[in-house]
Parts: sequence; structure tokens; C-alpha cells
Amino acid sequence: MIDELCVIGHPSHLGGADTELDHQIWCWQAMGITVHVCHTWPVDDNCLAMKLEERGCVYHSFRDWRSLEGLHCISFCNGEFLECLEQIRKWARTTTFVNCMTYNFEGELRCQERGLIDFHLYQTDLGRERVGKRLAEFSQPYRPMMVVPYFRATEFPFHEKRADGKFSFGRISRADTDKFHAQQLWIYDTMTAPELKEGHIVGWNDCIRDKLGREPDDYVHTYAERGITQQDFYASCDAVIMSTDTFENLPRVAFEAMASGSVLVVDRRGGWTKVVEDGVTGWLCQDPSEFVYKASRCAFEKAEREQMRHAARDRLERIAGFAAASRSWASVFEAWQKLR
Repeated sequence: MIDELCVIGHPSHLGGADTELDHQIWCWQAMGITVHVCHTWPVDDNCLAMKLEERGCVYHSFRDWRSLEGLHCISFCNGEFLECLEQIRKWARTTTFVNCMTYNFEGELRCQERGLIDFHLYQTDLGRERVGKRLAEFSQPYRPMMVVPYFRATEFPFHEKRADGKFSFGRISRADTDKFHAQQLWIYDTMTAPELKEGHIVGWNDCIRDKLGREPDDYVHTYAERGITQQDFYASCDAVIMSTDTFENLPRVAFEAMASGSVLVVDRRGGWTKVVEDGVTGWLCQDPSEFVYKASRCAFEKAEREQMRHAARDRLERIAGFAAASRSWASVFEAWQKLR
């Protein structure tokens, strides 16, 4: 197995791909790998807040591509990596791109056409199918690999005790209009509960209000992006009831909610279906009416809700714990070594 690698770009707590990268660094280090970081921009306070040097990572000067000589280089959804890949490839031992989305980046296609990307990594079959088709059409070798993403559950403690006398729920995402289904508020208003309803929406702004057509009713609290910590959000929610207009590849919210003990009531499509076992570890919904039914059931059936959230926590360890993730990464590293 390899003993070092280099990340092109930098993790943060601001986005799904960045957070995912941060968790993978923890996994790699636990596997005994020295992680180098060569950022595409000068390191700012947001980067320094990750405390990577204190964790043992080795920083390179930004865009010092010559310093990558002999290193296996990997990047998570970083557009600047693709723009600079011709120079990076001159020094890197291998290059790997992780597309966390469900569509191709134009730079990704250009680099594949020129043979600049050695490996493409995916976390779901759905993601690979949607992204890989165009990449495989070029004459250059296309080497797709699957990887089990590591989720560091210790950052999201399980909340055993929940508040009595109310059913608390919410949704959390970036303030991206595609992340909000047009009938999200209708679902909240229409679902029923045996006690007081209390909602929390994280990622609210004027654009979201304009899309949904109004402000939420008084029982729903809204927060801007990062207006409340993720941990406090999940501590406040018996359930995450979240419908979107976009196709999610592997939503980090799923892992965070499962670790925290918030039952998922989410879309029956995309990455949600890979994570949630309908009726066992959460609820999958085809349309707004099914959301209303299953959210209401979640509110009324407390014993079922308790069983689900404990089952979800157990499932999380099986599908995104260190054992499964480290085995999959070991296979990736073996492929890197064999190529060059």
C-alpha cells in the first residue's frame, strides 16, 4: 500500500465535497498514510480553521506543482485542479478526480479527452452511471473505481434524549434554490402531529423565499447558512423532512442525521435510496402527498421512530464506517501503485 498522497485543493466545513474530503483525510491518516496538501489558492483563515498541520498534514506552497514530483494526487470536485491539470500531470505520479456530483464538469471532459486523468472515483453506482457515460466515449483510458466514503461519526453525537411535548423537524442545506422543493412548506403545513409542531430550516434567504412564494408560518424557524451549527440543528430535530428539486448523489445530510439520531424522511431517488432503508432506517417518499403521510406517521408513532433512529445509527457504521472505507481505499491505492 502507498505511504503518502497529495490532496489538490483544501477541505473546509462549508460544502459537502469539502467536508467529505476532510473525513477522508482522517481515514487515510488512520491507515498510516502521510497526507500532503497543495492548495490551488493561498491558504486563508477558513483553511487554517481545519488545523491540518496540527493533524499531521504536510503543506506545500499553493500551486507549487513541481513539489508534487512522485506523489499520487487526488482532488475532490475542485475546478481549479482541472484547469491546472496539464501542469500537475508533469510532476504527479498519478492523478485522480473525485466527482461528487451527478453531472460532468466541462473541465473534466476536456482533461479526460487529453488523457490527463488516470482514475475517476465514485461513491454510488448512480453517480458513476450518470457521469461516466461521456467520459468513456473518449479514446483515452477511462478507469472508474468505486470507493466507500468514510464518515467520521464522532463529530455528530447521538442525541438519546429528545424534548417532550412537541414534534420537532427540519431541513438543512446550502441556500441553493434547487435544494428546496417548491412544495416544502406545503408539506410542513399539511402533515399532522399529536402535539405541537416545531420546524427549523437552515439555508434560508430571499431567493428561497421567492421560490417558495412566502415566509414560513410562525411555528417554523429559519436560519441563514451557518446560522446555527449542524450539531445544534440535529439536536433540535426528531426528524429531517427534506424534499429537493435536484438529484442528490450521496447527501452528507443523510450521514449526519443518522449519526445524530434524527429520522430521515426524504426523496425516493438518488443517493438517498442508497443510504435509507424505507420503513427500517427512515422513510423514502415519491411525491409531496407521500411526504405528508410518512412525516405524519413519524410524528405519531414514537416507538417506531425510536426503533428507526437506532437502526439508522447501526447501518451508518456498516456502510460508512472505518472498516468498510479503509478496505475500499486500499483497493484504490493498489490500483495507483500498479499503474505507475
